Amino acid sequence: MIKSFQDLETRAQEQPSKRVALAMAQEADALSAIMRAANADIVEPVLVGDRKEIETLAKKEKLDISSCTIVEAAGEAEAAARAVKLVREGEADLLMKGKVATATLMKAVLDKDRGLRGAGILSHVTIADLSTYPKFLLMSDAALNIAPDLNAKVAIINNAVEAARRLGVEKAKVGVVCAVEKVNPEAMPATRDAALLAKMADRGQIKNCQIDGPFALDNAVSLKSCQVKGIRTEVGGDVDILLMPDIEAANVFYKTIAYLTDNPLAGIIMGARVPIILTSRADSDKIKYLSILAGVSLA
Repeated sequence: MIKSFQDLETRAQEQPSKRVALAMAQEADALSAIMRAANADIVEPVLVGDRKEIETLAKKEKLDISSCTIVEAAGEAEAAARAVKLVREGEADLLMKGKVATATLMKAVLDKDRGLRGAGILSHVTIADLSTYPKFLLMSDAALNIAPDLNAKVAIINNAVEAARRLGVEKAKVGVVCAVEKVNPEAMPATRDAALLAKMADRGQIKNCQIDGPFALDNAVSLKSCQVKGIRTEVGGDVDILLMPDIEAANVFYKTIAYLTDNPLAGIIMGARVPIILTSRADSDKIKYLSILAGVSLA
């Protein structure tokens, strides 16, 4: 099992390098991250965007991009479409978000005729290596699905479980996070969904994982909290995956880690034909580099 980003970096370095299409590459942190990965022989960058802007930025950041392929594209929509096309036609192995807005990139990815749609829905998976937790903690969905219904939550879980499986977790433990640990179907419908998801997993409707909830966040990650509150569970206190009730809770959780702690994390879209390396445009080059490691390892 891969338990840290150091493990992930080792795995990425042991694999053949992947060609990564960086959509709208004229963004300093993304360009720095992909060149760091290139210098470690982890990726072969394909830089999509305005050539002059990319070259000017590389010079400013003291990055040698002389060995990189540059694909000219004007504006966000064209850069997103060309990067997606490169992956679709086999000229790149992975797609990475650069300066382009998430909505623009996802519009190109979800294009029925020219995109990278998979069999189900797409969802964002955060991978966090927390100093207070003994293993990777995955969390969904901080970027795509705004207010998922029960069926969407099943699909989000399936995507996160697949990511965990590729990280070596044979049967992931999924904690369904709500504000409280008791079912309150009228006032807090997310708690009803949590109970249904847990029962669906018990009956084999959601496979390759154990699901329990509703959990308040403390119940999901702290066995002591479960014991104090009298919660009998095989999942609470030892989760591999946190399923958040909506994008607001997930995004706040993601950015709390990213901006108020020193704990490393990564962001990946699962459910497309290939993993998509996707972070906030304001994220650091470190987060973007770690997301590249995740994308390479999960591909």
